[in-house]
Amino acid sequence: MDINFILLVIAALAPAIILCTYIFIKDRQEKEPFGLLIKLLLFGVLSVVPVLIIGEFLGEFIDEIFSSYYIPSITGDKVFSDPNIRAAYLLVYFMIAVALVEEGCKYFFMYLPTRKNKEFNSLFDGIIYAVFVSLGFAAFENVLYVTENGFGNAIMRALLSVPGHMFYGVMMGYYYSMVHIYDKAKEYEQKFIQKGLIPPGRAGFDSKQMKIKSLAVPVAAHGIYDFLCMLGSSWSVLALLAFVIYMYIHCFKKVIKMSKADKSDTNCVAQLLFRKYPDLPEKLRAASEQAENSETQEKI
Repeated sequence: MDINFILLVIAALAPAIILCTYIFIKDRQEKEPFGLLIKLLLFGVLSVVPVLIIGEFLGEFIDEIFSSYYIPSITGDKVFSDPNIRAAYLLVYFMIAVALVEEGCKYFFMYLPTRKNKEFNSLFDGIIYAVFVSLGFAAFENVLYVTENGFGNAIMRALLSVPGHMFYGVMMGYYYSMVHIYDKAKEYEQKFIQKGLIPPGRAGFDSKQMKIKSLAVPVAAHGIYDFLCMLGSSWSVLALLAFVIYMYIHCFKKVIKMSKADKSDTNCVAQLLFRKYPDLPEKLRAASEQAENSETQEKI
């Protein structure tokens, strides 16, 4: 086998391996099983298949919508007489046919093995799951691009594209964890209502907003990044630079903050419930003492 090809593959995989290691180290509460992490990486690779199929279909559909605005081109490229129409086309294309498809498929392949998994038991876990699926996707994609375009492309993608996928995973995983916490808080809330410890009629915990954000936020970030990359204007280059810097700062700060604040989902749920129902701890203590007294009397 060509040694140059092997070096290109190593260069393509290295950024994803480094970032996965970083996220794994930041998991302070309870390390996730290696089997689950490998599965998530492989699911990230597997997500490439529906991305290609769905993305191709939606891309052709969007092309058809904008086809009346094309002008003839010798090269066969899509050329628009109006730069505003071109910008609209790029925005729609990269938001829907690229960002929505990729992040949607990654979300689906993250959800399958984790939503009901007993290992999903702490605040930081959602970030780990989303990042590992995202980097599985990014690693496979990177191998394709780097082996085709060489070491220069490997350097550029190591600084932009691969970390970008990690950043989208951080955004997705943060809200995914919040969905898990809110859903669990709702379960406990219903149990306490049935036991008379919480008065009925209060608005319950609702994770709908978090569910929407867990997909909408990474899709928006991904779409904006690709749009600015392809727009090709002087202002878009500056905007892209500012956006990348912001993403680096925001997402690494989010990882560090969530890592330090990491705790079991039970503790997170207790905080939510006690904040919403300040008298609940006292009622729980009273109920516990009553249960102990009843048990003692039964023994006597």
